[in-house]
Amino acid sequence: MNRKIIPNIPDISYYGNETDYSVNLLAATFGIAGTPMDRAELAFYSGMANHFCWIENNWVGSRGCECFGNNNETPFEEELRLLKTIGWSAKYVIVSRDNDGQFLNTDEEQITRDFVESIDKSYPVMCWFKCIHNHKHGIVIGYEDDGKKIICKAAIEGNPSGGGDHKPAEIHVLEDWQKSISQYIMLKEKLEPIPERQRILDQLKLIIARTRKTDKIKGIISSGKAAWEAYLHMLEHEDLTTLPLGDGKYSVNNYLGVYCDGLCQIWERHAALPYYRSLAEKYPEWREELETAVAALDECSKYGGFLWSQGFAFEGEGLEKFRDPAARKSLADEGRRAMKKDIEAVEAFEKILQKEGI
Repeated sequence: MNRKIIPNIPDISYYGNETDYSVNLLAATFGIAGTPMDRAELAFYSGMANHFCWIENNWVGSRGCECFGNNNETPFEEELRLLKTIGWSAKYVIVSRDNDGQFLNTDEEQITRDFVESIDKSYPVMCWFKCIHNHKHGIVIGYEDDGKKIICKAAIEGNPSGGGDHKPAEIHVLEDWQKSISQYIMLKEKLEPIPERQRILDQLKLIIARTRKTDKIKGIISSGKAAWEAYLHMLEHEDLTTLPLGDGKYSVNNYLGVYCDGLCQIWERHAALPYYRSLAEKYPEWREELETAVAALDECSKYGGFLWSQGFAFEGEGLEKFRDPAARKSLADEGRRAMKKDIEAVEAFEKILQKEGI
């Protein structure tokens, strides 16, 4: 049996926030591959620090909107933009199957060769499975038996550096893994990254465009301000009085969970603040606008934890409270204040572009 595992794999933390987890996965991947990035910087360039996607009038369908890639108009558009920005070429594959599960555009041997080739270069593979360790996406860090088995390092459940209980990371060896993989990205080679000033301005343009976007991504997903408005309207006006409290797709408990998925996106606003502050020092001509944006995004991100201070919870009276329309209106009103702060930050970014003549 031959076995290869990329050495010095960092822990990847997960504490219930898929948006944060996506950034952690990216940070681990690039660090392992030899292009370490400050997490605040990566939160900015990945778009996750300003991400907000939502499916109008669909609580169940909106689960998963917090994950990386929901802004994609075409397959891997978001991921490839990020890779080009920081200086990587990549191979990306969506695994197509017929109704019987048979491969249409690849085969097990080709998938296996791709993974072995990448691991042999000490490049982890970013991949999406039907489900892997309670997540649909993760990174593969090794293989056994010439790739017949792959090796993954599970996320640490909880915050290992923030105190409290957490489950230690486990190494998992997966067999028959090709049957469950849906897509993957292999890093190929390093390229010259886009110069910093240009990539900052490019990213600000992208943030603004997504915030102002009025048409839906793939015809179903709202972005930016439109996502905010759909999210808060559903929160305030949806009739939950006839729904059961307990488990189930159409239950108050599940709807609260989907609402919290939206809050995970808003909470991540705080992740890029250290990078914005560093840019204010490096580019003094943008300082006033960046300081305005930092203050606004800091306030906006606090909405991510507002409900817990108001007594909402996933059980008992806290769950009953979420079913109450008047209580949810208080959440929606606070959300509108947070939305205004989000837009205030975007308006500051627009002023930077105006200064640059863009």
